[in-house]
Amino acid sequence: MKQTLINYISACYPGIAIQTTEEQRVLSDILEAAKVKEKSLVVWSATEGMRQVLPNSKEILDSEDLVSACKVRMKDTVYVMCDIHTWPFDRDPILTRAFKDLLSYVPFVGSTVIILAPNYSPHPTFEKMVVVLDYTLPSKEDLKRIATSIASSTGKSLEVTDDVIRALGGFSTTEAENALALSWVETSQFDPKVIYREKIQTVKKSGLLEIVDPDPRGLDSVGGLDVLKKWILLRKRAFTKEAEEYGLPSPKGVLLVGVPGTGKSLSAKAIGTALGVPTVRLDIGALFSSLVGESEAKTRDALKLAEAIAPCVVWIDEVDKGLAGSSGSGANDSGVTKRVFGTIITWMQERKCPVFLVATANDVTNLPPEFLRRWDKIFAVDLPNASERNAIFSIHLKKRNREKLMEFIDVPRASCITETEGFSGSEIERVIEEAMFNAFDVGRDITAIDIFESIQSTVPLSKTAPEKIAEIRAWARSRATFASTIATENSSKVNVRKINA
Repeated sequence: MKQTLINYISACYPGIAIQTTEEQRVLSDILEAAKVKEKSLVVWSATEGMRQVLPNSKEILDSEDLVSACKVRMKDTVYVMCDIHTWPFDRDPILTRAFKDLLSYVPFVGSTVIILAPNYSPHPTFEKMVVVLDYTLPSKEDLKRIATSIASSTGKSLEVTDDVIRALGGFSTTEAENALALSWVETSQFDPKVIYREKIQTVKKSGLLEIVDPDPRGLDSVGGLDVLKKWILLRKRAFTKEAEEYGLPSPKGVLLVGVPGTGKSLSAKAIGTALGVPTVRLDIGALFSSLVGESEAKTRDALKLAEAIAPCVVWIDEVDKGLAGSSGSGANDSGVTKRVFGTIITWMQERKCPVFLVATANDVTNLPPEFLRRWDKIFAVDLPNASERNAIFSIHLKKRNREKLMEFIDVPRASCITETEGFSGSEIERVIEEAMFNAFDVGRDITAIDIFESIQSTVPLSKTAPEKIAEIRAWARSRATFASTIATENSSKVNVRKINA
């Protein structure tokens, strides 16, 4: 960034807007750039007005008002405006004209105006005269210097590991210092877990992403899906320094498609635990706003936030519904959906940070080809087979402290497994819940007979929508990988109409 500033100052660019919350760090870079180019430096703020920093620190009288500050004319000077984004350009034509006059003046006398703001919205009056830059977050070397400085301030010999630096990635200078200080207070060391917890607080404050509470069981909370689990576990060390040194790229993500209730969302939540990184949920519907341009801005902010807390898993549930209409004409929403969709797929292709994206979809026909091709793998999640249903029963019974319920009872466990053929995992869970309600109503503990009777009274989706299941299987045979080994075998059993010629 310092070299970029030197280049713009050398070119006497009229205006530079730097989007940042780290005023002190960017002011340090501007100061160095001004020294390199032998320029004077003046800084304006709403509380102090304009002060000359270089060549000597002195106050410029009667410059608290921005209109007055804009009338200060100095050659070979870098003007820094710290709070200009709070001024009402839209309601004050005199202010707008004064600032435009300053921008028009500075290029001819070797000067440049730099605007510092968390978010900069260009005004049409001087939009073409100002270039907008995003101030980069601290690099690994910067973070290591910060951690070393904090360690030195404690008076203890604290180890600054690669895991600590990786956990700090995406933090601003202040956020990194705060997280390290808190970690030292709580654990007397630099603990990556404490640092990740502080990242989660950053997400909560934004309101753009939702924190997913990790399930300590990880992939063990999912019954079956052995192919998907094996694929994920092979990438468990993908975000480590060893993988980076080996030359492995960070995995981009997976798309899970299939029949509703077969464990897609459950798997998505478990992947973060398996990879050892936090999981956040991106609700595409929450990104849309009635104000022009705000939906696209919220989308960019959400994706930037995801990069800031990387490494992490970003989960988009039912992406087919969230992006419905993205491949259409956009007549119903003035093209907002298409622009949001375009922002997301461009980010999927261009992102450099270790963000693992997991999306689920029921109807893949709503998803355009340019979206489907940007995944490492597309997995089709089918209805569970007998062994998977057995595992699902065990998981849900153990979750309710009833793991030994079906060992020695009147109704064999195998009968319940057989009778639930065609049931999804969520339907098996509802069967157990219904049986528990029935037993609770009469004041006794649940039995296998209750479960068996609940199975008999349940009509699964496979019977109400068999065509949909056949469609998913037919699509997956040539376009996706089945998440279960047995599903690959079942894919050949799709019903095909027989015609007698």
